[in-house]
Amino acid sequence: MFVESLANWTQNLKRLVFGRPSWSASSEFAYYTVDERLVREHRDRQIAFERGAYAEALRLVRTFDLLDTHELAGKRVLDLGAGECLLAAGLVTCGAAEVWAVDAVPKQIWAAAAHHKGKTMLHFAIADARDLPFSDGAFDMCTANLLLHHIEPLGPLLQEIHRVLKPGGRFIAVEPSPIVGMLVHEKTSENEAPVSPRSVREALEKAGFESVKSENYWSRLETSRLGAMSPAYRMSARKPGTPCDDTPVSLRRRLVEMRLKGLQIDEGCEFSDLAHQQEEQILRILGQS
Repeated sequence: MFVESLANWTQNLKRLVFGRPSWSASSEFAYYTVDERLVREHRDRQIAFERGAYAEALRLVRTFDLLDTHELAGKRVLDLGAGECLLAAGLVTCGAAEVWAVDAVPKQIWAAAAHHKGKTMLHFAIADARDLPFSDGAFDMCTANLLLHHIEPLGPLLQEIHRVLKPGGRFIAVEPSPIVGMLVHEKTSENEAPVSPRSVREALEKAGFESVKSENYWSRLETSRLGAMSPAYRMSARKPGTPCDDTPVSLRRRLVEMRLKGLQIDEGCEFSDLAHQQEEQILRILGQS
């Protein structure tokens, strides 16, 4: 166990110090594999989230500084790297009019899609965050929880987020601090390595965002008082301009229904074949193949 932890820590530290390769779909899918235990756990957690009145989700919304029904009321939000969609569910609970939860990997998002199937304000899709199927200016807000440290380089991702936001639209991300990255000894995806607030700030400004701000934060204690010793930080920015309409979310490429309930896919994304392969694995575990 010690030898394995040391090897994992060495690999994680190497990526942190020397940088990551460009994002690879094959690396992401190789890390986020499925088995019967994980499928069952993901399904059970969705039930637990709902039975707990989404209390965990509300804490996560607070981490994004969005626990404000006035600010979220009527907003159309894109949640990138949505994972098990706790943040997406929390945003709807707090008043967002429409939330699109997007992830690259079916293993992460399928259970939420199935659990919330039929809720008109929540949508679930497999898509490439660097080449989204949505039209220009489709969203009032974009959130990204622990996504940025997966994707290298950041430029194309942030430019794409800028494109799909309306003028005046807000982008908010929460990321682990580099200090936490130095301590992690669990195995992580080859795509992962924490990025500094400075790097994110520079990339956001280069992508055309303004009012870029960062704040250290510890979500468990709901405090910023630890400063640089906090395990995470929050980054926010705005797209220049003033919102001029309230048009519904529209698509520039068609989304196709997957066999996994409630989940759609952008067939134009480069890793759609990998997504469908994992879909079949999940369906076999569920006895639906």
